[in-house]
Amino acid sequence: MSSTPERRTPNRLIHETSPYLLQHAYNPVEWYPWGPEALQLAKEKNRPILLSIGYSACHWCHVMERESFENEAIAELMNRWFICIKVDREERPDLDEIYMAATVTMNQGQGGWPMTVFLTPDQEPFFAGTYFPPEDRWGRPGFGTVLKKIADYWDSRPSEVRDQAKELTAQLQGSRQIPSPISISESVLDEAVVQFKDDFDETHGGFGTAPKFPPAMGLSFLLRSHRRSGDPHTLAMVTKTLDMMAAGGIYDHIGGGFARYSTDARWLVPHFEKMLYDNALLARVYVEAYQVTKNPLYRQVATEVLDYVRREMTGPEGGFYSSTDADSEGVEGKFFVWTPAEVRNVLQNDEDARRFCALYDITESGNWEHKSIPNRLRPLEDVARQLNLTTDELMELAFRVKPLLYEARRHRVPPGLDDKVITAWNGMMLSAMAEAARVFGGAGYLESAQRAADFLLRSHAKPDGRLLRTSRGGRAHLDAYLEDYACLAEGLVDLYEAGSAESYLHAAARLAEYVISDFMDREQGGFFTTAKHHESLILRHREGVDGATPSANAVAASALARLSFHFDREDWRRAAVSAVRAYGRHMTRYPRAFAKSLAVVDFLTEGPVELAIVGDEPQDDVRALREAVAQCYLPNRVVAMGSPAQPSSLPLLKDRLAVSGKPTLYVCRNYTCRQPITDPRSVAEALQANHRASANRGTEPRLLRGASLSGRATVQGTAAYASRMMARGGEAGLANGFTALGATGLTATRLGFGTYRVDMQHAEHRDALKKALRTSCNLVDTSTNYTDGDSERLVGSVLAELVGSGDVRRDEIIVVSKIGYIQGQNLKLAEAKEQSRRPYPDLVKYGDGIWHCIHPEFLADQLTLSLDRLGLATLDVCLLHNPEYFLLEAAHRGGAGLKQLRDDFYARLERAFAYFE
Repeated sequence: MSSTPERRTPNRLIHETSPYLLQHAYNPVEWYPWGPEALQLAKEKNRPILLSIGYSACHWCHVMERESFENEAIAELMNRWFICIKVDREERPDLDEIYMAATVTMNQGQGGWPMTVFLTPDQEPFFAGTYFPPEDRWGRPGFGTVLKKIADYWDSRPSEVRDQAKELTAQLQGSRQIPSPISISESVLDEAVVQFKDDFDETHGGFGTAPKFPPAMGLSFLLRSHRRSGDPHTLAMVTKTLDMMAAGGIYDHIGGGFARYSTDARWLVPHFEKMLYDNALLARVYVEAYQVTKNPLYRQVATEVLDYVRREMTGPEGGFYSSTDADSEGVEGKFFVWTPAEVRNVLQNDEDARRFCALYDITESGNWEHKSIPNRLRPLEDVARQLNLTTDELMELAFRVKPLLYEARRHRVPPGLDDKVITAWNGMMLSAMAEAARVFGGAGYLESAQRAADFLLRSHAKPDGRLLRTSRGGRAHLDAYLEDYACLAEGLVDLYEAGSAESYLHAAARLAEYVISDFMDREQGGFFTTAKHHESLILRHREGVDGATPSANAVAASALARLSFHFDREDWRRAAVSAVRAYGRHMTRYPRAFAKSLAVVDFLTEGPVELAIVGDEPQDDVRALREAVAQCYLPNRVVAMGSPAQPSSLPLLKDRLAVSGKPTLYVCRNYTCRQPITDPRSVAEALQANHRASANRGTEPRLLRGASLSGRATVQGTAAYASRMMARGGEAGLANGFTALGATGLTATRLGFGTYRVDMQHAEHRDALKKALRTSCNLVDTSTNYTDGDSERLVGSVLAELVGSGDVRRDEIIVVSKIGYIQGQNLKLAEAKEQSRRPYPDLVKYGDGIWHCIHPEFLADQLTLSLDRLGLATLDVCLLHNPEYFLLEAAHRGGAGLKQLRDDFYARLERAFAYFE
């Protein structure tokens, strides 16, 4: 940490609110916060910017401060040659995202914090790294060495530096361009489950190897998937992971709460900092897991986490603090570890101490650096057997003893507390508090959620209703980001659905309007990280994948989707669909990285059950109905609460009356309701029946699709196209270029446009197709497997453009596609269906990476997907693509006679054409 004010004059960081920046306020470095003063000074002095980004709970950030930023000689070099800017990544996620992308690009995919980036005065990066030691060691250059080389480089080759920076900046800007949006099928949910299964650690839970981060979003998604499929292994991945995390040292068994991550595969040794967002996300998934399994352990962990936050991480006005450090007294983890002697000294009872130490793995030799991290990775039954106790006796001991150890631990020097309040993270935590209150019935959790919401709406709002990012000590500042609006909006929806005032739902709706007006990408769909009025940076960032927190784009889509059903706002629903489709290509390639987006896909493809509870709140019967609903795991739901005495304008409550004056539950879908329920004992069966009805809705895949062109090729339209082409000056020779298309009556050019190798990535493909359709070609041939569906996307995109501009009409153009091959994404879909024990019938596995099928179930799926990629309501001609693969594969396999094969082949063709007809 820095020197005291008595020893040193503070730098400009002394006026900041971030504890991380304040920790550097007495460094000998002339630090500036990011802002106009520093950026203008860099231009005036023509100096490069030394940008250092970190956060309060970062262990190596503190190390680099002690070693380098407190070093007078190194500080002198920094001050002489650079404009030094310090940024708290938690306050400025926009800068963190931009310059982390630069750091990763320049360091072979490696990045982290502290992040050290050198910029031109125009903010363009040209060199970056993470932690640097103060002198050359471990094969790494010392920070002083780096500073001298960068300064020399800038002085001796300034134009080369600037050119390099501009080239890298252009590369970063190009990498932020997302591919054109595509529609998403619910089949991507099955593909994601397969990816989770591939990486699942059967022994220790979690996914992949060390270090292991708690996969909260992934586990929440897998609970949804289990609800859809009933697959026991999907649920087992969740329960194994939750059990092992709750038993491991990553969980604070004395005080509650989870550390940031585990350095080993078995969840024993954490990196000891605790982040508000981790504990919000994990508390929520333990609540959900309790609903699914009714395992009391999950309720215990969820409540212990939330109690810890209420006790230690809540400010006097209700806002939740951001994090606690890993270090105390300069030693990582010192606050959290124990020895048997320390336990004995606290308990003053040797037998209790012996038993507790056996239960929590506290030994003389220790399990980490000669001390012991409390954990319960050893099975409870084994410990009970060793101590000749019952498991109930052991748990009673733990329940009795832990408060004593917690109280003793309070007298240790605690880790540093980052007590700034961040809007987005508070939104996540108030969401978890509200959901726990709804499911467990805890009034204290609902009160905490309401206090946090009230504080944010009062203290983090500008006069026009827009939000601020952060506050500390009564000062809120910095324009909020997409995640702030999205997470707070979703938290407010959860707060309303947990039984709070309708005003919170309307506050969420106001935030939704700002999400649309300030953050939407109206060309590609989805949302930018920063608002349109945000300060100008080298690029406007956007992100679809989940990170340590869920993708802000996905949270925005989720909030908009839920609000769209509360307020019957189709425009919000379209915006939610557009946000997910914007990352459709990425999602189909690696769906596991988009767990929050997949939750939105699940919500929108199934559609929510709409629950309206009407009755006066104090009535016991109202609480009984709400409790009956809360016992059911309903991830796809919207809940409205109404009182006969206070009419509401919400669509879900319109004309909903209390039956015979009794509190009443309406179970609805698309605003159409089943028989009203007044008996809480009937709730579970009614909700199960609703779910069964939703699940049994046919075999065709449900899609999040864009707009589609209506109509089809017609006799009159195609004839008109031919006449128009032939009427052009000098084009009379085209008369021989048209012919009748079989017996359809359609007029087609003799030469069609084949799209075997065209895609959306090459501008010349698009230009060629546009020229053909405009001048002399009205028949386009494509297939579901050409360029893995991208051929169909190009055809649909070009046709929509030309119809929109008036160059052609839909009824003039004949679109032909083909179905049969299973390759690329279709192969992944077929493999996922096999792994979920729902394979397509009559599959022909001709070779590696190439299957074939013409069964009606496959044709139905493919026709739906084909029409969606084409953006058409009707496909003019659909062909069976090389059905003879059945015979070729049979010849390889051998066995059946030729007559039997022919009979089977014709039977398959008959079933296919019967489906089409």
